[in-house]
Amino acid sequence: MNIKSGLTALLIAMPLLAQAGAREELALLEAAKTATPVHDTALAASAVPAPAPVNLMSLPDGRKANMKDYAVVLFMQAHCQYSAKFDPLLKGWADQHDIRVYPYTLDGGGDGSFPTPMIPRKTDPNSPIADEIVTFFGNGLPIATPTAFVVNVNTLKAYPLTQGVMEIPTLESRMASLIQADLDNVDPKMLPPMPASAQVTPQ
Repeated sequence: MNIKSGLTALLIAMPLLAQAGAREELALLEAAKTATPVHDTALAASAVPAPAPVNLMSLPDGRKANMKDYAVVLFMQAHCQYSAKFDPLLKGWADQHDIRVYPYTLDGGGDGSFPTPMIPRKTDPNSPIADEIVTFFGNGLPIATPTAFVVNVNTLKAYPLTQGVMEIPTLESRMASLIQADLDNVDPKMLPPMPASAQVTPQ
């Protein structure tokens, strides 16, 4: 399975997490259509939901990136001591900055930060490795947890963000560099390797 088709399958599975917001917005629009007309301009303006604020990340070269164009895909395990250490850091940071995280479990279980992660699946039952594992680790990166990738949700390009526990300032700096590389169409193979971490659980 190639990376683009694998990411397409992944992003098809992800909308279940994002549809709740879309459903709420559609419900508000429908309610506005059937509501009694409001003649007071101030009241009419308050009846229309304000557009969601744009979440921008500053990049090393001074540009700003819209974080709605990016997501983090995390591979974790319920029985990984390093996932237990890293996942709350990642979740807190992502929630604070409204960054979507899509967790996958390699041992079938979740943790306090991601209690119901997705389970990698096999399109071909005879395949020894699940599709998402091939998609993300197929470039030779060891299969280990925690491992996180930045994904451009429009182009489906994926960039290795961290393997092992990484402090949030370092992670945020690396993510900004990866997004800058994505905007400049740098081949992920040309990027410098991730900082080494001994805090991983190999498969």
